[in-house]
Amino acid sequence: MGGTTGKVVIGLIMIAVLMIMFPLVMTATHDLQTDDQVDADLAITTDDVTLTVSLWKAEVASVLSIVGNGTEEAGAITAASYVEATKVLTLAGVTDSTTATVTYEMDGLTDYTGMGTLVGITPLLIWIAILAAVLGGIWFSVKGRG
Repeated sequence: MGGTTGKVVIGLIMIAVLMIMFPLVMTATHDLQTDDQVDADLAITTDDVTLTVSLWKAEVASVLSIVGNGTEEAGAITAASYVEATKVLTLAGVTDSTTATVTYEMDGLTDYTGMGTLVGITPLLIWIAILAAVLGGIWFSVKGRG
């Protein structure tokens, strides 16, 4: 391979590797932003439980598991809705449980002012750096020819 062709091929390989690695960056970012919280023996009142800490981004998808003390099959109890102001999680599928153990994601960076925002924009900063490197490489390649 010639000099320029080799550089282009290496550049394309680097971009492909970065594309493969980017989901790992997103997962790592999410793991850094969240901590798992386990609330055991929460009283179920009219299919509601009150969590001790707010759900991550107030999203029901942040509930990892719910296990009741009744005869419901594993996974039968699910999160239906969440009210952030009161930390009340409404459950679906409760038949005879009176208490539940809820495992959910919470904000893991509340003790570090500004860190949640910085970690949240890190993937964007990585994309900007990649774009700058690619455009810089093209610029210097074109500039070097003429």
